[in-house]
Formats: sequence, structure tokens, C-alpha cells
Amino acid sequence: MADFMKVGTGTMTDFLDSKKLYHAFLGGARAVIDAKDGLNAINVFPVADGDTGSNLASTMLSIVEESKIAESAKETLYTISEAALFGARGNSGIIFAQYVNGMHFHLSDDKRVSLGCFARSVSGGADYAYNAMGNPVEGTMITVIRAWSEAIAQAKDHGATFQEVLVNALKQAKMALESTPNMLRVLRDNGVVDAGAKGFFTFIEGFTSVINDETYVAEVQSLPRLVDEEVLDQAPVFRYCTEVLLQGEGLDADEIRSGLLSFGDSLIVAGTDTKIRVHIHTDEPREVCAYLADYGVMIQQKVDDMQNQFDVIHHRKYRIALVTDSVADLPQSVMEEYQIQVIPLHIALAGNDYLDKITMDTGTLFERLEDSDAYPTSSQPSVKAVANQLSFLANHYEHVLVLTVSGKLSGTYETVKKAAASVSGDIVVLDTRQNSGAQGLLVKAAAEQIALGKTFAEVQSFVMQRISQTKIFVSVPNLDAMIRSGRLGEKGGAIGNTLRLKPVVSLSDTGAGTVSDIAFSLQRSTKKIAARVKKMLAQGQVAEYAIVHAHTPERAAEYEALFTKIVGKSAAYVMEISSIIAMSAGVGCVAIAIRMQLDEGEEI
Repeated sequence: MADFMKVGTGTMTDFLDSKKLYHAFLGGARAVIDAKDGLNAINVFPVADGDTGSNLASTMLSIVEESKIAESAKETLYTISEAALFGARGNSGIIFAQYVNGMHFHLSDDKRVSLGCFARSVSGGADYAYNAMGNPVEGTMITVIRAWSEAIAQAKDHGATFQEVLVNALKQAKMALESTPNMLRVLRDNGVVDAGAKGFFTFIEGFTSVINDETYVAEVQSLPRLVDEEVLDQAPVFRYCTEVLLQGEGLDADEIRSGLLSFGDSLIVAGTDTKIRVHIHTDEPREVCAYLADYGVMIQQKVDDMQNQFDVIHHRKYRIALVTDSVADLPQSVMEEYQIQVIPLHIALAGNDYLDKITMDTGTLFERLEDSDAYPTSSQPSVKAVANQLSFLANHYEHVLVLTVSGKLSGTYETVKKAAASVSGDIVVLDTRQNSGAQGLLVKAAAEQIALGKTFAEVQSFVMQRISQTKIFVSVPNLDAMIRSGRLGEKGGAIGNTLRLKPVVSLSDTGAGTVSDIAFSLQRSTKKIAARVKKMLAQGQVAEYAIVHAHTPERAAEYEALFTKIVGKSAAYVMEISSIIAMSAGVGCVAIAIRMQLDEGEEI
């Protein structure tokens, strides 16, 4: 347990001003950031995914970076509550953000905050936090929040100073924290307190130390043991931890919460009438986002695959983590078989932020485009988000290999390189110079090499050798999507459409998009692709190929039948392309991706 080291006698405080409140929050936030690893190690509820510390640290970092000292304490607390809500991550992070939001709402406009005013603020914050939750569970962060807030409220009329009240409240919070295993069996079975509750207690330790003019010093101790695999060898009830930051006017948290109850559990709806953060465990993140889109604009989304995280922690298959981005088209069954990790790219449509293949798929994209004047845009994830994902993997694997979409087509490669450079661990990032099905085939081949027990260096060498032997040929029915997405100039596109050109799109050796053939009908386009595949066959064997398409299963079936005859074997898989690729290729496109076999007897 943490204790304090006195560095001065300090002065007795009967009120808080803006500056003191600000620094107290920063003191608590920094204490939580420093405690991140220890909190992750005891995270067993609601899901044993080892990220409570990381989520709380992310929330606190937002407070440190974004909050400001204002004229009054209430204005300062507003900047803190906004920063907390914007940066909130995970169940505990959003509960904490709602608590601070409630504190701000109940704080008076006085320039200086009396003890009575502060007591009303923390009590109101506790009520806000409870009401934000669909099903409040005692034995968690909310229990310690309530104990601390009630202790302050009960002492406010006894003539005590802030220091005396907060020291006593800290003792009450400590007792509540230590009682959490008595409230939740999973904590008791693992011999730990709740990670979120410990996170809040750590925050108020740091907060109190600043009020008392002390330096917060965490007790030096070894980290608690990681959770027992045998005790927690159960899959999450719902697969995806889904978080959305919703912006609008007149947002009704109660109405939104009521409508989301049927989508899953661990529901928290926190915020104000203009900005709300939603947290829910669900199997249908796409449906959750479709529901929320009717209320406002989704300016932020985060979806974690809890089943995947659980498997990484408890059922890891290999020493090497294989990572790619969502542009790689590879069936979910293959991803799960080889525990391939995915970094989702973002799609902005009508002001909303979506995650490729998670909250936005190709079918939904084309449906939304029918009602939208603006064309969607794509972007790579933030360096911070990628760094968090790579850090999690580096903590559980000996090596991490990331295979990205072509650097000529996206900034994802550079983003991932920057993120990897900020993370400790053996992480290598390779530009596949491919996209879609071609990228998917390379990732699949790398996964098979890892499964065969090849060394990290051998897998990297294998991938580098196969990049130039992997090709994709895309039959595009018209140039509309290329024009609207900016891939083709309007003038040239208009001429091409007038001539009814049906281009065959491919990638150059450097990974840049290129038109490899021009045809005046889809039938001729297909023949030109078939001719290119036959030419490749004359030079060597096809290791495997895949058929991918944009919402056109009929054309995909035709390609599958045609190339089964030409190649002499069935496609490795047939699937719909990433919505990112669909944006530029357009509805109705179909492609064949091929990986050639270099060495005689190469295993697939």
C-alpha cells in the first residue's frame, strides 16, 4: 500500500482555489499513471484483459495534457471534466470521467471552494457516476468513490480543515478498497482487490498529498502476480468492448442508455447534453454505432476484441505476434486460427468516425453513400492508439512483426513505425507494398511460417522475398468511385467514363497504384486479367490465390469458377473487400490476388 513522505509542515486549508484544485487533480492523475503496470496485473473484473491500468492512465494523461487553470475553480474543473471525458478509456476510465463531470455540475460558481461546497460536489459526482451505469456492481471503483465522497460529506460540518477531512476520507476509502474481495468472488479467488477501485484510491492518495503540501511516494513493492489462468479460463460473455464519444445537441443520457441495454452489458453512458461517452460490452459494435448515429455525430470510436485479448494473455499459440491493418483482406476464421492482430483504419463519413471492418463494412458503406452528398475519407489510426496496441503485444510476446498496407497508398506504415519506436520490445514493421487480397495472402503466408516454428529472422526474410511475387488485379466497372475519392482527376475520369473504360487496376513494384490494362467491357477486362494470370503460370506455380470483391458476390463467383479452371485449384478464400478499398474501387469491383511459389516444394 502507498504511504506519504512529509516534506514540510504545510498550511491548514479552509478552502480550495482554482490553482490548488488543478494541481491536486494533476497529482492524483500522475499517481495513477505511475501505477499503471500494477493495476494491469490485478485486473480480473469485469474481464481479465489486463488493461485497467492502461485505460485509467490514458484517461489521466488526457487530464494532464488538456486541462487548464481558469479564473474560478468551477471553470478549472470544467476543463478537467472535458479532458477526462474526451480521453476516457475503459469501464473505469469512463466511470471516473462521469464522476468528475458530476463534481463540476454540483460545484458552485464561487471563486474559492469551501469544504461544504466541495462535499456537495463530490456527493453529486458519486450520484452521477452511479446513474451512468446500466448495472452498478459493488466491489468496484464505484464502491470506493461512494465511501470517499460520503466520508467527506459527513465531516464537513465538524469544523475540520480540508487536510483533516481528506486524511480521514482516505482511511475510509482504504477500508472500502480492502473490502472489495468480500463483494466479488472473482477478486477473492485471485487474492486481489479490484483494479479500478485501486486506481481510484491511488488517485485520491495523490490528490490528498497535494492538498496536504506533501509529496506522494508510492511504497516500493513487487508487482502482484498476474491472474491465475486456471481460475480465469473463461471466455468473455460479449466479445467487443465498444466505446463511442458522441457529440450533439440535447443529448438525453437516460434515453440513450435505455436503448442500449439490449445490446450487451457493462453499459456506461456518461457526459452532458452536448457530449456523451458510451461504454458497452457487445457482440454487435456495428449495430451499436448505427443506433448512436441517430442521436448525434460520433467523433471517436474505440473497439477492443476482448476474446482476442483474453486468448493472447491465456492461450497464446506462438512466440511471434503477427500484426496487420484492416486493409488486408483475410477471413476472420484465418485471423483467429493464427491469432493475427489487426490495426483498424478509420473512415470519416457525414462527420462520423468509423472503424474499418468493425463498425463499418462495405455493404453499410454503400448504403450510407446513397444518402450522403459528401464522399467518405480514410485515415490511419493515431500513433498513440497503435503504440498502446503494440505495447500490449510486446508484453506478451517475444517478438512482434507488423505487415502494413503499401506505404505508397497510406500513411499507416509511417504511423506504425513511429509507434513501434516508442514501445519497448522486439518490434519490426514491414511495408508489404500490397493491399487488399494481396496483402492478405502475404499475412497468411507469414502466419503459416510462424506456425511452423520458424525464427523471427526467417519469417521476416520469407516475407521480404515473397512481396515481389505477389500480385493483385482489380476489375473496376466504372471510374465513379476513383473520381469521388480523389484517386483520379475529374477531367480524366469524365473522359474515361464517357468512353466507358473498364480499367484493370494493379500495384507497381514500389506499391503505387497503377492501371495495368484498359478494356471497354467487363468481359474484356476479365479476359485481360486471365491473360496476365496465364502469363504468370507460364513462369512458375501459383502457391495460392484469393478472390475479393465489393458487394458483388455474383462476379466473385464467376471469377472463382474461371480461375479454378485456369490455375487448377480452388481459391484459398473468397471474401468482400475492406471498406477502405471499396471507397476507391467502387461497388461491383472484383479482384484476384496471387502469390507465386518460389521454391520447389514450398510448404503452404
